Amino acid sequence: MKFRYELINFLISKYGYKSYLEIGIDNGVNFAEIKIDKKDGVDPAGKCNYIMTSDDFFKNISAEQTYDIVFIDGLHLKEQVLKDVYNSLNHLSDNGTIVMHDCNPIEKYRASPEIHDGKWNGTVWEAFVELRMTRSDISMIVLDMDFGCGIIRKGNQKLIPTQILSYSLLEKNRKLFLNLTSVKEFLSNGAKL
Repeated sequence: MKFRYELINFLISKYGYKSYLEIGIDNGVNFAEIKIDKKDGVDPAGKCNYIMTSDDFFKNISAEQTYDIVFIDGLHLKEQVLKDVYNSLNHLSDNGTIVMHDCNPIEKYRASPEIHDGKWNGTVWEAFVELRMTRSDISMIVLDMDFGCGIIRKGNQKLIPTQILSYSLLEKNRKLFLNLTSVKEFLSNGAKL
């Protein structure tokens, strides 16, 4: 596995998923590669079936609407990513999975909160780490691929100590903060969190 869509399709096959939500369609390349019965896309500027913000989407769908797998790749800012994760958890099937893109920025400029051209990962990593510090009711890892693909499932995890986050702290604690795992290790462990 090298690309996010390969990971998503792997999880769809592994768990027999039938429904998919993608937040942040952009050019639609990832969305087009997903092989599943029902797929919805949300993006205020994308070519998708819900042309709106993810906040508006979640306000307007039924409380009973669930998805087996959700891919979060919308606005790459911590506050928005956390909203997208919390909303997705509220609409995730019991055996569902959330995949987050851009969790492992490899250079400081990519982790900037200011939107810029090029490979911008934003502060997604901060949202992921905050969840590792505060949510014991989910299981989380980041696969070391495609700028870091975070995987979240309902379960449990040991919380990491609460800290004020900075990129230099991430560099020193990347493996611990992200529960960073190679694709090979993930697959050899039966793709379990």
